[in-house]
Amino acid sequence: MKSKSSKKTPELSDGPKKKSLFDHVNAIRQVQDPNYYINLSDEDKKSFNHFMILRALAMDANIVEDMAQLFQVFDKIPSAQFYQLLIAFVPKSRQYYPWIKSKVMKHDKELIEYVAKRFKVSKYQANEYINILLRNEEGQGELVNIVKSSGLEDKEVEALFEEKKDE
Repeated sequence: MKSKSSKKTPELSDGPKKKSLFDHVNAIRQVQDPNYYINLSDEDKKSFNHFMILRALAMDANIVEDMAQLFQVFDKIPSAQFYQLLIAFVPKSRQYYPWIKSKVMKHDKELIEYVAKRFKVSKYQANEYINILLRNEEGQGELVNIVKSSGLEDKEVEALFEEKKDE
């Protein structure tokens, strides 16, 4: 009779676990070892992505402005100096900051572009404007006028709004 413990166990990998984005972020937020980046393996250095690290750190409202400044030059700074700069800017804490996912635009891209151009706002804001305008008949009429003022014919306007209904 076979015992229950004779099941095959998955073999462990041959080496230490590779560092992920969140390992790097935790090292910046919690450990702040000045030699952290220098001591990383070549494989782990490849996962040290400046853009993604800044994006993760920017979830903290207290340092989001500092991270916005670093976004302007992040690609020009060598990784070792970039890490040193981050541990100087980021206060040491064990606070959890959830990753905020970007909202998916649910309206037709062409419609969003027309509204963004009309109100001179970002595409994200234009998507919100469309949501507001679609709440009542006056807003829906305004939305149709915005699209028509962009030079579309009635059939094209209808097709634009029909595509939205089918999705």
